[in-house]
Amino acid sequence: MKILFALSTLIFALHAQSAEMTAREHMSIHTSNARPSAQFQAKQEMHRIHKIDEKQLAQLVQKETGEEMTNEKLTHRGKILYYEVRTANYRLEVNALDGTFLKKEKK
Repeated sequence: MKILFALSTLIFALHAQSAEMTAREHMSIHTSNARPSAQFQAKQEMHRIHKIDEKQLAQLVQKETGEEMTNEKLTHRGKILYYEVRTANYRLEVNALDGTFLKKEKK
């Protein structure tokens, strides 16, 4: 059962057409500086770029899982800006630019 779910999640992730950041937006997040102030500026930049805010995210997650969010974090991988979301029974990744679900796995 877990293997079937993992395969379906992989197929879903490969077929999901999601919006990406531009090269300029992506570079604005990265800094070679490890100072806390520079890291804070990078987080501020991610929040400036995202199109789906936390309120919209909560509504999307509620529709998809029927559960409330317990934790959310805005992050990125490559040019994909996304939220890592946890509910009572799910771990999700939601594109922060267009609201598509990149990953949905049951705990």
